[in-house]
Amino acid sequence: MAAALLLLSGCEQRSPPADAALPGSVPAAPAQAPTADADPAQAVLRASQRFAALRSFHAEMRLHGAQAGQVVHTTMDFVAPDRYRLEGPGGVQTIIGNTFFLQSEGRIEQVPVPDGLLQQWRSPLPSEAGLQGLTVEAGGTADIDGTATRLYRVEGPTGSGETLQYWIGADGLPRQVQRDGFNKDQPYRITLRYSRLDDSTLQVPLP
Repeated sequence: MAAALLLLSGCEQRSPPADAALPGSVPAAPAQAPTADADPAQAVLRASQRFAALRSFHAEMRLHGAQAGQVVHTTMDFVAPDRYRLEGPGGVQTIIGNTFFLQSEGRIEQVPVPDGLLQQWRSPLPSEAGLQGLTVEAGGTADIDGTATRLYRVEGPTGSGETLQYWIGADGLPRQVQRDGFNKDQPYRITLRYSRLDDSTLQVPLP
């Protein structure tokens, strides 16, 4: 599970084959969707800043392409300042501060959290530096779990074959993030869907 989540920041970038195709699409949104921002890059940056200020959220991640035909599903709860609860194929795991509580066969082992592991979960949108030199465009609209959103698309560096897409609600907060790229010349897609934003009832207890 941890290895799959690390793909958010660790996937190798390669040029895609001409006929590469990835599954899935987002249905059309209802009429009352957010209007496109005049400066798409600023819309993405503002969403990043608002998301970083959240005190809690729930996320569902689906990874297509970990292996041929495989889809890995993982959920995560975050409660500020530093509590994470992960649930996936490997079971339930908890991170509090800089300690990873690994639960297996009725035992709990405490190990240090690898440097940089949490940043990709806490701030899934790029910073201003991360957008420099990249093309950001406003796209269409979509309904994400009942919330009308506007799509913003970021093209990765030339030749990388990578794209990032953000579905942002009228409140300026992301409801879905999608990353398409290549790992060792194999296409993958990571989709993160967010809910329970700033939900005060969300908790991550000690294991």
